[in-house]
Amino acid sequence: MNKENSKTENVQCNIPYKHCLNCGAELKGMYCHICGQEATSKTPTIGAYIAEYLNNAFIWDSQFFKTIWTLISRPGHLTNEYLSGKFVSQEHPLKLNMFLLFVFISLFVFFSGNEKMNESMLNVTTSEAVRSGYQFEMLMKDSSYVEKMEASPRDTVKLIAPFYLSEKYPNLVNNPDSVRQIGDMGLDKWVAVIPHVLIEDSILVCDNTGYYCFNSKKDTGKKDLHFLNSTLTNMVDLFTQYFPMLVLFTSPILSMSLALVRRRSRIPRFNHFIFALHYTALLEFLMICIYLLHLTIAPSANVLNNIMLIGSCTYLTIAYRRVYKSSNWFKAIFSALMTSLLYCLIGIAIFLGILVVAIFLAAESLL
Repeated sequence: MNKENSKTENVQCNIPYKHCLNCGAELKGMYCHICGQEATSKTPTIGAYIAEYLNNAFIWDSQFFKTIWTLISRPGHLTNEYLSGKFVSQEHPLKLNMFLLFVFISLFVFFSGNEKMNESMLNVTTSEAVRSGYQFEMLMKDSSYVEKMEASPRDTVKLIAPFYLSEKYPNLVNNPDSVRQIGDMGLDKWVAVIPHVLIEDSILVCDNTGYYCFNSKKDTGKKDLHFLNSTLTNMVDLFTQYFPMLVLFTSPILSMSLALVRRRSRIPRFNHFIFALHYTALLEFLMICIYLLHLTIAPSANVLNNIMLIGSCTYLTIAYRRVYKSSNWFKAIFSALMTSLLYCLIGIAIFLGILVVAIFLAAESLL
């Protein structure tokens, strides 16, 4: 009894005032037993104010880091703990998702805003490599002009063009030295043998560097390139506008995929939903880490995609085996792959839906 009394006295000593500032009830601890308000200092610091906001909005406290570490290191454990009734020992799954999504969106908007992404899309569709390659593809659709090129004498010139032309059309464009020199702007600059008619018709013109390039004033493929650029821009706008909603929808989509794979079992759908929330939180954490890697050491996109794919699939298999009590690794791997397949198919359907809307908006803008 003496120890309990001493603990109560210590708590009472830490209370900055005796009555709740919200409802006026007498305080018996750090939290009011009537309204639940915490007995904080009357003059809080800015740091304490921000911490209070994060705590109220996202349950930002020591449990957050513990939950994140458990989420990463022990796949499926948080789901089992939550479904067994241990709610206080971890962050609420939905709020965990919301906070991680908030972090990713903040990084995305700050470092790759909508204008920056649209600018990068514009650079892709207006770059010399893309434009010249597209122009040549349009020429190859005209059979009469192809015959004209085949009958034309050849010239050896210094050319700026996509390297794949010499591989795709070796009879028309040839690189005798097999030398690929990367010049300014990452363009291919090499000595090539080309049909002279391309120079006669001003399809290829010599710029001030002494290299031949495709004539930007030619109307060949311009309308199509403008349509492509408009479509990509609309897709960026749609993704950035609805990305948070799309990520939040991944949890019920994954939950539905799990329910389809486990349709013969009598597992409540709520269990699938909690599993999906924790797995989505893991995906969001991976996206944050990979995006930070991209911003700092900038590894290739293929490396990042492989890390995301292998990491998420391995995690899903282990978590699936633990949550659904599957003793057979083969069955767990197969079920996880089936779930991932359904998940990806639904994701592809959403992507195609956005693509259709982007194409419709691009076509409408050209009318």
